[in-house]
Amino acid sequence: MTRIPGYEIQSQLGRGGMATVYLAVQLSLSRSVALKVLAPHLARDPVDKERFLREAHFAANLHHPHIIEIYDVGEADGTPFMAMGYEPGGTAAAVEGKVLAPGTALRMVRDIAGALDYAHQQGVVHRDVKPENILLRQDGSCVLTDFGIALSATQLSGLTSEGTSIGTPHYMSPEQLRGEKVDGRADLYSLGIVLYQLLTGRLPYQGTDGWAVGMQHINAAIPRLPPELAHLQALVDSLLAKQSGARPQTGADLVRRIDALLTGPISTPTAALPSAPPSLPSVPSSFRSPRGRRWLASAAVLTAMVAASVYMVALRPQEPAIAKVAPVAANASANSPGYDLYLRGKVRVSSENREDNDSAISVLQQAVAADPNLAVAQAVLARAYTIKAFYFASDSERKQLNEYAEVAVDRALALDPRSAEALFARGLMLWTPSRRFPHEQAIRAYQQALAIDPSLDEAHHQLGVIYFHVGLFDLGQREMEKALAINPGNTLARFRLGVLAMYRGEYERAYSVFNSTPLERNPALWAFQTATALFRLGRTHEAMQLIDKFLKEFPADEGGVGHSVRAMILAKAGSRAGAEKEIATAVRLGQGFGHFHHTAYNVASAYALMGKHARAVQWLQTAVDDGFPCYPLFASDKHLDSLRSDKNFVALMQKLERDWSERKKSF
Repeated sequence: MTRIPGYEIQSQLGRGGMATVYLAVQLSLSRSVALKVLAPHLARDPVDKERFLREAHFAANLHHPHIIEIYDVGEADGTPFMAMGYEPGGTAAAVEGKVLAPGTALRMVRDIAGALDYAHQQGVVHRDVKPENILLRQDGSCVLTDFGIALSATQLSGLTSEGTSIGTPHYMSPEQLRGEKVDGRADLYSLGIVLYQLLTGRLPYQGTDGWAVGMQHINAAIPRLPPELAHLQALVDSLLAKQSGARPQTGADLVRRIDALLTGPISTPTAALPSAPPSLPSVPSSFRSPRGRRWLASAAVLTAMVAASVYMVALRPQEPAIAKVAPVAANASANSPGYDLYLRGKVRVSSENREDNDSAISVLQQAVAADPNLAVAQAVLARAYTIKAFYFASDSERKQLNEYAEVAVDRALALDPRSAEALFARGLMLWTPSRRFPHEQAIRAYQQALAIDPSLDEAHHQLGVIYFHVGLFDLGQREMEKALAINPGNTLARFRLGVLAMYRGEYERAYSVFNSTPLERNPALWAFQTATALFRLGRTHEAMQLIDKFLKEFPADEGGVGHSVRAMILAKAGSRAGAEKEIATAVRLGQGFGHFHHTAYNVASAYALMGKHARAVQWLQTAVDDGFPCYPLFASDKHLDSLRSDKNFVALMQKLERDWSERKKSF
């Protein structure tokens, strides 16, 4: 489309997956405009057409000095277009990689905060605040643009389901990434990312792909500013708070905070904002690098709408890179009707708690119903079923869930025999109580997945879990570190480095890891391991306090782990009756739980501390048979010292040592 009645098109400014933007002259008023025209193939789709017109509607009804002005909306030969203000200064992406003077950066963010405050008061949440959507005026002020994926709190339409994870991964809030309902505070989080980038010349969270970046937004600590910007750290911390309630609650709140900073001392400028139109390369430098190309590809991992929501503006060059990106995974088409649902499910399945697991299953079931040929959705659904069977299912549910998982994996591999996600899910399915924890088979499944996709951080993590369960601590640590190198936001992998330290007898280090890696979504694991570390350090009173608090808040005690820790503490204190009572409760609650072997090991430790050798060895054998043949731990654990001369214990240890030695040779 190059002919729009009433406009003389002069040049193409840019093109994205949704629209092309031209520099044009509006003939009736002889003024330059940016003319955004919906792509022809989308103009034929009523949903895409309505989405485009919705953007025009939102933006045209927002009148603010720092929001782009919409002059005209219409159709030409059935193709919608909108004419808007033309700002020849380009976008804030033009200063990417540069370190701006703090005052300059704060004033830019202040402009956009004011614009967002106004939009939020009108019931509109932008949901895609990023440098590409911030225009630079020649006087140094800024204008917010691109309301293409904005959401009205008062005029929700069926075009985008509530909670859909839409936006750009590097700038998305934790609640957006989890697919939760968002409000204006999500926009302020994104603006906080922009502020950090303007102040430092880099993004706060980086990774090999969009998935890794997204997990850092959810889990990773907020990075520190350079020492010379320490006076701005509190502002950045508040904007990037994981919980929306800890952020500035309105754009006006943020404006007031910035005003207070601007009246105080500001560091010496290191770079000034350009006041003339910058000369940009044909493809932005951030996209030319290998990391940039990976980011473009993996952005689809978090949202199917990123390419469609790109809003090309003045002096923004054509970006064919979006169209040339190779698929993230076979059969993982961003155009699939189930793809966005799959993305939401994948985010939720990673936390391994009951609420998120149920939500993940529901969303992934919708994904495969929408597109039965989306192999990656089938694979992640199998993973979700397996996690539920492993941790949360009743005996009556477990068999059915395992069958569902097997069917989903088979479907995924039939669609894509080289699906790394499906092979990974198969490894999870194998390493379960119902299959008697076939360690070698599960290890091979994970290795096959990683041979296809070495960047699958969760496969490294789970491979490491098996390694440390069978006593191969060095290999376990290596895989955990690989997982974290790929995805620093993989909190469970980081937490399990503490578990490894504890199995090695490094209790101070273990406690330090646990205490600095909160698992808000997995409180049972955190309380169990942290209390155990405290107990091993001799801080018995603190350990008991922590477990008591946990059991008060989570009386279900899935797996019986909390009561098993209480049993050890009471046994060592000489309270045999109390320990026996806790053991009975732990066993009753824990039978069938995937990691019941840890409860069994604690029960064995309690019996060893009470001098009940036969029962201790019996429960150690249960732990071994149930997936925990950890010879180095058994050999070094002082809680088992009373068993060292017991003939049954000696026989068990001899067999464990032989198996351990063979595994060391194999792997």
